Amino acid sequence: MTEIKTTIDIHNLDIDVDKAAILKEINNLPDSDWYFVKFHGGWICGLYNDREEGSGGWFPKGFNPNLPEDGAVVKAIRDHIFPYVGGTGNITIIRTPPNQGLNDHLDSTPEEMGTDKPKFRWVLKGKLETMYFFDKDYNKVSFTPTSDKYIVNGAHPHGMYNNGDETKFTMCLGHPWQDNEIFRRNIETQVSQVVTFPNKVLDSWVDQRFIHGKVGVGITEVQNIKPT
Repeated sequence: MTEIKTTIDIHNLDIDVDKAAILKEINNLPDSDWYFVKFHGGWICGLYNDREEGSGGWFPKGFNPNLPEDGAVVKAIRDHIFPYVGGTGNITIIRTPPNQGLNDHLDSTPEEMGTDKPKFRWVLKGKLETMYFFDKDYNKVSFTPTSDKYIVNGAHPHGMYNNGDETKFTMCLGHPWQDNEIFRRNIETQVSQVVTFPNKVLDSWVDQRFIHGKVGVGITEVQNIKPT
């Protein structure tokens, strides 16, 4: 049986777009683009919507219309991230101020816990060592990436706490992107970490969207102030 990797550090993806330019474009997005997601306990902004029309999303399919049409964010995602992972998917930014975090959660259905559901992450700003995963004894196992770009298994319960001194901005790629041959070929030589899975899913880890079928901004409660 193939070993399921909890994390994979990415050292073979060179994104030649200035992070400062990306962050400037993100910080220039209107306040109305930011949402607090109750389940995750964090602030999220959509950069790319890959859902078909009528299937939800912050804006019509494609890049956030408030981003520069051929700016730094678009170039980084379109020219580097999508080719590396072998397809497109929803792209969001998670904003985590100092001394705040994300709730412990699964980025999958409860039935999928223990399977392999890779999720791409890119830390644009902030401390790298903030994530942890639960092992078979429900202990928190810290993740210390060796790169600002990495893969995490969304079907492994995890959380994060930003104990750094600046706000953390993390770019995330997810559904409807699917694992594929191009992606597997790109990550096959990258360093990985394996954490054992808990034996039982805790109710608090489960996103109610997967129970009730809701998607998009229906899970949000309040809009954010302008990010700092």
